[in-house]
Amino acid sequence: MVQVKEVMTSPLVTVGPWASVREAANLMAQHRVGSLPVIEDGTLLGVVTSRDLRGAHPNRVVLDVLQNPPLHISPKASLLEAHALMEERGVERLLVVEEGRLLGILTKRALAFALGQGFDPLTGLPRADFLRGHLERLLEKGVDPTVVFVDLDDFGLLNKQLGHTAGDQALKEVAGMLSAFARRHRGEVYRYAGDEFALVFPRHRTQVLPHLSELLRLSILAEGRKVGFSLGIAGGRRRRKRPGNPRATADDLIRLASLASTLAKGRPEKIALGEEVILASGRVPKATPSHDPER
Repeated sequence: MVQVKEVMTSPLVTVGPWASVREAANLMAQHRVGSLPVIEDGTLLGVVTSRDLRGAHPNRVVLDVLQNPPLHISPKASLLEAHALMEERGVERLLVVEEGRLLGILTKRALAFALGQGFDPLTGLPRADFLRGHLERLLEKGVDPTVVFVDLDDFGLLNKQLGHTAGDQALKEVAGMLSAFARRHRGEVYRYAGDEFALVFPRHRTQVLPHLSELLRLSILAEGRKVGFSLGIAGGRRRRKRPGNPRATADDLIRLASLASTLAKGRPEKIALGEEVILASGRVPKATPSHDPER
């Protein structure tokens, strides 16, 4: 998972609070930047932007045109966390701060470019790398997330009979439907691969399963043909932190949820659980940190 520190701009060009607006504007033009952190005696006071300088008298000091207290983010935060913070607060840049030290700045343009490589261009959803990163962070915090895989039924046949244009339209409609469902129930949605999507809910599965019937009742049509899907569920069973490596556990949850969605295809209820996959394999794994039966 890409972190903020890998995308931020560093080192920074800074300005003092008592510098003139003219000096700040000249610094921006010289270094081709749209903002300058304002620092006095090692203390970060804020960020002055080119927008702040517009209309200000060139002889005024920078301190006079500072707007709001600076928003900052950890260098270890994910790009999705940075994107959510920017959208929520309506800002175009975030200062990257660790233990009171200014490390860099993350602009909306740099973030958009980096995110564009991690998002599916057809549906606009984040891809598998973001899914893994989100799961790892939840697991590190001691949260046992509920993972729901959504696997479209007979999608290959639909593509062959109706063409890829119809298939693409179905994928976009499913993505929109799942995004709305995730927002209603405080979850996140990802396009995993092909015709597989994943939903992540940061809570016990008993708070998620009752809502899945609502999801299965939703209807998607591709040129008049109904597109069905099957659900596989993994995780969301523990009340305590899972043992072992979060990255390996995240991969296990994804694998089990995906296999469970395949198992669900042969059922009228269209739902299967990860533990059923383990039972169907004919073996029950031992409880070790690297292979946990309570997936």
